[in-house]
Amino acid sequence: MATLTDADLCRFARDGYLVVSGAVPEQLLAAADDEIGLLIDEVAPQEGTGGPGQNAWFQPRVRLPRCEDVLRKSDLLRIAGGLVAPQSLKLAFDQIQVAITVPPWSHIPGGGHIDVARDQDPPCSFTMLAGVLLTDQSTPQSGNLWVWPGSHLDHSALFRERGTRVYQQVGGSLFSLEPQLLLGRRVEVMGKRGDLVLTHYLLGHNKGGNVASHVRRTIYYRLAVSGHAERWESTFLDPWTEYTPVRDALAR
Repeated sequence: MATLTDADLCRFARDGYLVVSGAVPEQLLAAADDEIGLLIDEVAPQEGTGGPGQNAWFQPRVRLPRCEDVLRKSDLLRIAGGLVAPQSLKLAFDQIQVAITVPPWSHIPGGGHIDVARDQDPPCSFTMLAGVLLTDQSTPQSGNLWVWPGSHLDHSALFRERGTRVYQQVGGSLFSLEPQLLLGRRVEVMGKRGDLVLTHYLLGHNKGGNVASHVRRTIYYRLAVSGHAERWESTFLDPWTEYTPVRDALAR
């Protein structure tokens, strides 16, 4: 049973993300796979065309009960909760995202974004993005999520300097602002089936290509602590507003 250590908390503070191996048991993954197969057959994606490249479905949780089981019947919420205790996390927006990447698609993202639309005021922000890998993504270009480690700190500094509503100029693609926000290196997040990826809301991320022989599948859950909507601006200005254990680990 995975439990986050001080080293994990400090790594999350530095990088803005963590990969937790084997967080979800196979029986939950298999049931979710079957459910997602039916979804793909019955419903057109909200993003993508169904062909090569990224395709995504944003569905009410009641439409995907087996995917909700992955969230509630595994250790996911307990593990993720180790980043925000004594607060607890809940599913934001009552919605689950299914993301697939159909090969061949040799895309490499040029920049990252945070999940906010240009016309949102206030933004529909949240605390943490949790992804459960349903396919092996332990090699490059197998549909991996790309992230910009440390960019959660860069984005927070940007909001302190230019105001919390600067995103309205460019949506979540803050790297395209003028003067330009320069982010550091980008990396592909590696993991295997059943692994859990936890990312800070302010971490820059983007979709990557897939040249593997299989279709990549990931389930994403947007998680928020109670009262987040009332304190969203504080979380933009101080990235540890809702992450007390991370703040404490840094102090130690």
